[in-house]
Amino acid sequence: MANAPSPLHRRVNLHAVALRYLAEIARLGSIRRAASSLNVASSAINRQVLRLERELGVRAFDRLPTGMRLTPAGELLLQHVRSTLRNFDRLLAEMDGLQGIQSGHVSLLAVDSLLVSIVPRAIEDVSRRYPVVTFAALAAAPAAVLAGVAAGEADIGLSFVIPTSLPLQLVASAPAPLGCLMAPSHPLAHAPSIGFDDLQPYPVAFQSDSLPAAADDQNEFADFRARATARFTSNSIEFQRGIIRGGLAVACLTKLGFARELAAGELVWVPLAAPELRALTIGVFIPQRRTLSPAADLVVATLAGQLQHEMDRE
Repeated sequence: MANAPSPLHRRVNLHAVALRYLAEIARLGSIRRAASSLNVASSAINRQVLRLERELGVRAFDRLPTGMRLTPAGELLLQHVRSTLRNFDRLLAEMDGLQGIQSGHVSLLAVDSLLVSIVPRAIEDVSRRYPVVTFAALAAAPAAVLAGVAAGEADIGLSFVIPTSLPLQLVASAPAPLGCLMAPSHPLAHAPSIGFDDLQPYPVAFQSDSLPAAADDQNEFADFRARATARFTSNSIEFQRGIIRGGLAVACLTKLGFARELAAGELVWVPLAAPELRALTIGVFIPQRRTLSPAADLVVATLAGQLQHEMDRE
């Protein structure tokens, strides 16, 4: 049975609710519109704001016939609301964490290659320490990972680091250059780097929806994909693994997801010559405006450690 919230927990939460109401009233200009946006009764919002004003000893709003307008004191208060709310959310999560992680569910979206070893290793570590926590890990295209986390469909996202206006926070990253994966017997296996003209005579395999738009938009790579006849196309990394190991084609991918085969000498990875594709990075993303549960925070920290380990191995 979950522990009841402490008096401090309840008091902090009440203040956080009042501050959220204040911010929404300031944004929309009236209690009625704020109530509609928050799906809360207007009277409840008004009571919370009046209580906050009493406790602070200031009037936050001028109540006009046309709506609510911030007073100078309210303007000053509003400047601190957003950071205060983040601090309140963090405090509540940390207070819950002091009681130990008694339960929780962590959801992740990740590009396919990261679900091969990096994500399972992180989940295994957390799962052994906290067997009550449950997990959901789904594969998605890079852009869909970021959109899903921003929309609240997942707690954590692992994808390529690309420019985005989505409300996301990048908490850890590691290099993920694009190169060519092939069997050790391939004629290009011992090249220091590979240009797209070098690949022209050989069968290639493309993985659909696996690379960021920045890679597909890179002119040289885009031209190569347009003129090359892919012998194999798939959105499955396991299919690609079998094709490459069988010596049937060369695939332009990152090393991620092939660490075991590369360490065993079953596959060879050679970097592409294009500087833009060698500069790609992979990152761990979380929502910018939502506090994660203690269990999700722990998974984020573990994933950050996994990425640091990947960097140290380079």
